[in-house]
Amino acid sequence: MSWSLTDKELKIISILKSGKKMSAREVKRELESDGIKVPYTTVSSALEKLYSEGILERKEVRSRGRYGKKYLYYLNENIMALDSSDPLAEVIKNVFTPANVIHSNDSVAFIDKKGILTFLYGNSKIINDSGVIGKSVEELHSKVTAKFVRQIFEELRNRKKDVFRRTVTHEGKEYEKFYCAIRSSDDEFLGVLVITRPAEESKKLPPEVIYP
Repeated sequence: MSWSLTDKELKIISILKSGKKMSAREVKRELESDGIKVPYTTVSSALEKLYSEGILERKEVRSRGRYGKKYLYYLNENIMALDSSDPLAEVIKNVFTPANVIHSNDSVAFIDKKGILTFLYGNSKIINDSGVIGKSVEELHSKVTAKFVRQIFEELRNRKKDVFRRTVTHEGKEYEKFYCAIRSSDDEFLGVLVITRPAEESKKLPPEVIYP
């Protein structure tokens, strides 16, 4: 299992990264100003898809049009809060697209193709002050565990697996970790998305378990 967005969808996300709330027609005009000719229905469908996947939010406003209302779309605040040094395409594809499989008590981490942790989300918030962002897999684990995780990454990179699941135990409690290969629309391996889920949904995840 892997997720990807089309070039047009990524361009729409880039347009909305300014923080503006825009209608489908406004987005269409922005695309055309960049030389991208696309039908209104295609833009509308793309916005609906991005909204349904949790990447965009929307606000209903009154309109003089046929139905008397329209939607203004804008980026999910979690995405707007991301460090701007992260490549937008990677962040969107690898963290927020599979929103339908992420629960409120899950943690989400993204390890880039070089084995560096570039994004961490846990206990319902983006974690920027953990001191682990920018560290490699080797720095996050013991030698034995790091070697095991590296092996998982290589199998995902080389398509031996698309998803790897393992169970970890911390202080007598079990947690499931799902490692998912992430590839661009051009099929380039971008890294690995790690979703960690407690066996008991209501329990807060300790930092030691959140780290991928």
